[in-house]
Amino acid sequence: MSDHLRFVLLGPLEVWSGDARLDLGPPKRRVLLARLLIADSRPVSADRLGEDLWEGNPPGGALSSIHSHISRLRAVLEPDRTRRGGHTVLLSGSAGYTLNAPPHTRDSTRFEEAVNHARGLLTRGRLAEARREVQRGLALWRGTALADAANYAFAEREIARLEEIRLAAGELHATVLLHEGHPDEAAVIAEKLTTRSPLREAAWALLLRSLYLAGRPAEALRRFETIRTLLAEELGTVPGPELSDVHVAVLRQDLAALAPLRSHAAPVPLVGRPAGTLSFIVGRAGELTRFDEILSDAGHGHTRWVVLSGEGGIGKTRLAEEFASRAMDAGFKTVWVRCGIDIGSEADDGADPMGRLISMAYPDIRLDGGSEAVAHELAERLTQQPTICLIEDLHRAGPRFRRLLGSYAALLRDVPLIVVCTTQDTDDAGLRELLALLVRQTRATLLPLEPLTVADVHELMQRRSTPFNPSAPGSELHQREAAALHRRGEGNPFLITEILELPSEERTGPGARLPASVSRVLRARMDLLDERVLTMLQAIAVTGGELDPELLLRIRTISREELLSLIDAAVTARVLNWEDGTAPGRQGRYLMPDLVRELVLQDLTPARRQLLHAAAARALAELPHRHPVHTARHLMAAGPLVARDELVDAAFTAGNRCAEDDQHAEAALWFDHAAALADDPGVRAEARHAADTARRQLDQLERWIGHPCDPADLPGDSAWPTDPEPRVG
Repeated sequence: MSDHLRFVLLGPLEVWSGDARLDLGPPKRRVLLARLLIADSRPVSADRLGEDLWEGNPPGGALSSIHSHISRLRAVLEPDRTRRGGHTVLLSGSAGYTLNAPPHTRDSTRFEEAVNHARGLLTRGRLAEARREVQRGLALWRGTALADAANYAFAEREIARLEEIRLAAGELHATVLLHEGHPDEAAVIAEKLTTRSPLREAAWALLLRSLYLAGRPAEALRRFETIRTLLAEELGTVPGPELSDVHVAVLRQDLAALAPLRSHAAPVPLVGRPAGTLSFIVGRAGELTRFDEILSDAGHGHTRWVVLSGEGGIGKTRLAEEFASRAMDAGFKTVWVRCGIDIGSEADDGADPMGRLISMAYPDIRLDGGSEAVAHELAERLTQQPTICLIEDLHRAGPRFRRLLGSYAALLRDVPLIVVCTTQDTDDAGLRELLALLVRQTRATLLPLEPLTVADVHELMQRRSTPFNPSAPGSELHQREAAALHRRGEGNPFLITEILELPSEERTGPGARLPASVSRVLRARMDLLDERVLTMLQAIAVTGGELDPELLLRIRTISREELLSLIDAAVTARVLNWEDGTAPGRQGRYLMPDLVRELVLQDLTPARRQLLHAAAARALAELPHRHPVHTARHLMAAGPLVARDELVDAAFTAGNRCAEDDQHAEAALWFDHAAALADDPGVRAEARHAADTARRQLDQLERWIGHPCDPADLPGDSAWPTDPEPRVG
C-alpha cells in the first residue's frame, strides 16, 4: 500500500517517503502523476492519458512514452518491490492505470479537513482552536495547486476547486479574527483576498465589515465604491444582497448589524461566491510568456513597468490577476489599487497619492521629505522584499498622480519591483505623455490586448467542453459555430464568455439570445450617447445594420455635416464600426456590431419600429436603382401604417423581380403574401397562379441540376421577414 507515501499537491508536485523527497523526473512524468492523482484512485486508460498529456494531439510514440514513464514512476514509488510481490501503488488493469493514493496521504485532503474542522469549531464558539486549525490548513499551501499541470485542461477544474476552497478558508480565517475582536488583522486578510480575486463579493463584504469595526468607516465606503464600479465595468452587474446589506449598515452606522454574530448555531459558509475564481486564459499565451520573462528579470533586481491596454471586457483585469498570482507564487508582495477610487482621482487634494499607494505595501514607511526620500527608503525595503504593484484604470488618474508616478519611475531603478498599469484606449493627451515617458525612462513593456481570434474562441469552447452540436469538438461544424460566436461577440472575451453561458441553440443563429449581463454592459455604454445618436442607431438597426448615408438622410431630415458628427460619436463609443473594403472594387462601410443591433431592436417599441420601417420604405422609393424586395420588406414590417392595397402591390412587385432574377423560391413566397393580403378575388387568383408558376419553374430547375434547391443556398436576398427578434436572458 502507499500509506508510507505523502503526496503534496498544494504547490509544485512532490512525493515524500518518510523524510525523503522522491525524484519524480522530467516535467511530463510529473504531469502524468498529477493526472493519476486527479483521478482519485480511479483507473485512467492509456488513450485518455495520451489525449490529456498532449492536449488532444498525442504523437505517434505517445503510448510507448507513457509505458516508459509508468515504469520509471513505479521504480521511484516502490524501489524495494519484488517481482513476485507485485505493485501496490501504481497498478495496471484492463481499464487502465490506477494510482493507489488514499485521501489521508494527500495534503489537499488534509487542507480540506482542516477547513471543515475549523468551521465546526467556530460554530461551537471555540475561537482559538478554530483560528489555529484554519491557519494549519492554509500553511500547507506552497504556491498554485498542481503547479506542474497548471497549463493543462484536465487540471483546470481541480485547480479551480482547490483555489476556491483556499479563498473560502481565508474568509473563514478573517471571520474568526472578527469574532475574536481583531478587525485590523481581519482587514489585512480580507484585503489580500480581494487582491487575489477582485470580483469575489464575499471577500469585499468581509473587508467592509472589518474596516468599519477597525474604526475606518470612510475607507469602508470607498472600498464599496471600488467593487461597485468593478462589477459594473467588468460584469455589468450590481453588488449582491450580502454586500449591499453591509454597505447599508456602514452608512447607517449599524453596529449591531456589522458586529460578528455571537450565536454559535449560526453556520459559517465554507465556499463564497465563485465569481473571479481561476480559469484558463485563452489567447494570451504571448503576454503570459512575456510576463514570465519580466518576473524573472525583476527577481534579479531590475525594476520593470508593464502597461496593459484595451477596451472594456478585453481581459485586462483577468490578465492582471494572473500576473499577480504568478508574482505571489514567486514570493512577491502584492499591492492592487484602482485609480479614481482608491487613489489618484482628479479631486484628490490630500497627501501624496503615490505615497499612500506605497504605504499600502509598507505601512511603516516614512512619507515625509518628498518623492526622492520616499523612493530611497522604498528602494531599501524592496531589496528585502520584491513587490508587484498593480494600478488599474490609469486613464482615470488625475494630472497630479500621473506626474508623481512619472517621478517615481525615474527614481526607482535597479530594485526588484514590477509596476503593472491597466488602461482603456483613450485620446487623453496627458495619458499618452505619461506612457511615452515610461517607455523612454523605464523601457516599459506595452501590451495592447487584441480581440480573441476565431481559433482562440474555438479553443475556449473546447476547454469549456461546450456541447454546441452533437458533432465532436474540432469538427468543421464546431469550427463554424466558433466563427459565428466570434463574429457575434467581436472577439471580446467577456461578451463571448457570457454568451457561452446560454444553451447552445441560443448562442448564435436564428434563436440567438441576448444575455442580460451583456445587455447591461452595452446599455451602460449607450446611456452616454446623445439622443440624436441613438435615433440614428435605431434607423441603422431597422434597415439592416449597415449605414447607408443616402437612405439615412431621407429617413431623418439632417444635414450631411450633422450626420458625420453623429457617426464620429457612435464610432468613438464603439457602437458603430468602420470596416475597410477588402475585395477589389468594394467600398468601406460602417456596420453596427451584432449585439448592439440586437439591443437597439429589442429596446424599440412596436410602434416606433413600425414608424421607422414605414419611413425606410418611403425613403427607398425616392432612391434610384433600389431592389423592390427591400422596399416590400419594410412595408410589410410597417404593419398597420401601410394600406393593404399598397402591401399587395409591393408583394407583387417583389415577386416579379425575384422571378426575373431566377429566385423562384422567394418569388413564390412573395406571391403567397400577395394572395393572403388581397381582398379582390381576381387579384388573389392572379397571385396564386403566379406562385404556382414560380414553384413549377423551381421544380424544373431542381430536375435540371439533379437535387432539391434550398432557398437559403440561392443567390440574392432571403425571404421576408429578416429582422431578428432578440430576447433578453
